[in-house]
Amino acid sequence: MAREYTQEEKKLFEEIENGRTFTAEENLPEIYRKSLMNLLWMQGDSEYAGALGYMPWIAKAPNAHERVLVSQIVKDEMRHAHAIYRILDKLGEDTHDHCLNHEFDWRVEDDKSNIGFTRAKDDFRVNIFYYPITYWEDFCLFNFLMDRAAGHQLEDTLHSSFNPWKEAITSIVKEEAMHLAHGDKTVKEMALDPEKKEFLQERLNLWWPRVMNVFGNSKGLSNDIYIRLGLKKRTNAQVRDVFVKEIQEKCDAWGLTLPEYKEEDQQVAS
Repeated sequence: MAREYTQEEKKLFEEIENGRTFTAEENLPEIYRKSLMNLLWMQGDSEYAGALGYMPWIAKAPNAHERVLVSQIVKDEMRHAHAIYRILDKLGEDTHDHCLNHEFDWRVEDDKSNIGFTRAKDDFRVNIFYYPITYWEDFCLFNFLMDRAAGHQLEDTLHSSFNPWKEAITSIVKEEAMHLAHGDKTVKEMALDPEKKEFLQERLNLWWPRVMNVFGNSKGLSNDIYIRLGLKKRTNAQVRDVFVKEIQEKCDAWGLTLPEYKEEDQQVAS
C-alpha cells in the first residue's frame, strides 16, 4: 500500500521538483533527512566494505600490473568512503565510532551462499558486500557487474537535490569508470579464453542474482520517496533494465550466458 503524504510533505516535493536544493548547514525536513541518511550510510559503508574486500587482491592478483591496478581501485574505494563519511560527519553523525564498532571485513563463510535481500550484519552496506571474493574471476566480475550497477545508480546522484552529495559524486563517478573498464577488459579476455571460460561462467552464475538483488525488492516503497525528494531520478526497475541490457549485449558478444533471475527465489532465500 502506497504511503499517504502530509500536505507539508507534498509542498516539499513540489518545491524540490521546481529546483529547490539543500546544503549540509540547513535544518533539513525530517522526511528528507531520514531518506538522505539512509542513502549516504548505505553508500559510505558499501564503499568502505568494498575496499576491505578488495584489499587481499593487491597481493593475490596474477601479476605486477594487475596488483598496481587493484591497489588503485582499493585507494579509490577508500577515498569514496571517506568523502561520503565526511558529509555524514557534517550532518552530525559519528562515522569514526561507527567504523570502529562494525566488522566491515566480515564475510559469509559459505562461498556459494545466497542471503537474498537480507542484511547479515547491523551495518548499512549493500548486502553483496557480505560475500567473499574468493577467486580472481570474482574480483573481475565484481568490477564488470557491480561497478556497472553502482555507476548507473550514482549517475542519478549527479542530479541530487543535496548539493554536497552531488559535488562528491562528480569525481567518484569518474573513478568508478576506471574500475568498470578493468572489469570489461579482464572478463572479455577470460570469456574468449577456452581454458578460462567455463569457470568464469560458473562464477557469473553465482554472482548474477547477487548483483540483481542490489536493485532491491520491486515491492519496496522507499524508492518513490527518494525520487520525490530529488535524491534519485529513476526507479530501481528503470536503472536495472538499462544495466541488464548492457550486460546482455556484452555476454552475447563474448559467448557468456546470463542465468535466469527470479525475484521470488530471492524472497525465499531471505
